[in-house]
Amino acid sequence: MELVGLKGTRARLVPADKTLHLENAIRWMNDPEVTRYLNLNIGVSRGMEEEWLERMQKRENDFVWAILDDHDQHIGFSGIHQIHWRYRTARTGTVIGEKSAWGHGFGSDAMAIRTRFAFETLGLHRLESEANSANIASQRALEKTGYKREGLARKSIYAEGSWHDKVLYGFLEEDYFASR
Repeated sequence: MELVGLKGTRARLVPADKTLHLENAIRWMNDPEVTRYLNLNIGVSRGMEEEWLERMQKRENDFVWAILDDHDQHIGFSGIHQIHWRYRTARTGTVIGEKSAWGHGFGSDAMAIRTRFAFETLGLHRLESEANSANIASQRALEKTGYKREGLARKSIYAEGSWHDKVLYGFLEEDYFASR
C-alpha cells in the first residue's frame, strides 16, 4: 500500500510508520555523523525507536512524517512537536539521515511542506526551531523556508568537546501568508 502523504517540489512527507521506517531510524540515530547536531547523540535501541514511533503516531501534540525523495526512497524525518493548541504554537525539526541525500534541497523542501501543513491545515500561529551554530546547512534550510533568526542562546549546547551557541528561529503565520 502506498502512503499518499504531502507533496512538495522534490520531497514527499508520509506518516511515519514503524514497519516501513524503523530500520532506517535505528541506523541513522546510531550514526554519529547523522546525529552530530541533534540533541540526542548517544545512540538508541530498537525498543527506544519503536516507542518513539508509537508515541508520534498518536498525533496528540506531534505530527511526524517520513521524508521520501523524488524516487520514493526514505531519507529522513520531519515533525511538528509540542503543539500548544491554545496558543497555536509548536516546535519543528527535520533530520535527513540518508547521507547521499544531503545538500540536495530535500530538507528545505520537507520544511516547506511541513510549514504549509502547520499554517494552512492546523491553523498554527507560530513555529519555532533551533540549530547548532556550527550547523550551517540547517540554518540555510530554515532561512530558505522562511524562518527568521530571532536570537542566540550562547554556549547552550555541549558537543564534540566544546560549547556551541544555539541559533533560535521563528516563523509566524502572517509572514507565511504574506509570502504566498
